Amino acid sequence: MIPRTVVRFLAVGVCNTMIDLVLFWVLNAPLGIVVANVVSTSAGMVFSFLVNGRHTFGASGVTLRQAVLFVAANAATMWVLQPLLIHAVHDVATVPLMAAKVVALGGSVVANFLLYRYVVWPSGTDRPEERGTGVGARRLSERTAEPARP
Repeated sequence: MIPRTVVRFLAVGVCNTMIDLVLFWVLNAPLGIVVANVVSTSAGMVFSFLVNGRHTFGASGVTLRQAVLFVAANAATMWVLQPLLIHAVHDVATVPLMAAKVVALGGSVVANFLLYRYVVWPSGTDRPEERGTGVGARRLSERTAEPARP
């Protein structure tokens, strides 16, 4: 069974990817690959931050720390990794440009999920239903481990 967090991340990712692909397609001719990629990924990034934070990883609010970590994670994956992959796949492997963009998106999806889960919104921000119950296992065992009082 796929964890709910992964399903939510993938659903948000579909919307985010559509925003990215459509903007990249429209902006590539007038702006070029690098600028079009920065604009398209930035638009998707804003959407992704707001929706993933609250919906996917269950953050109770948006913080400046989360925003900074999110931008840093995305800068690494979308502004460095993606253009490198696009150029490598398109120029070196002679794959059509939009197919190269899709390959680059795939690489950044995996990297982003790992960075979001373990850096931006660590597991402590999960929703209670993600962990099975609203009471932590340690807290539950501490309560039951107490001796009975007369």
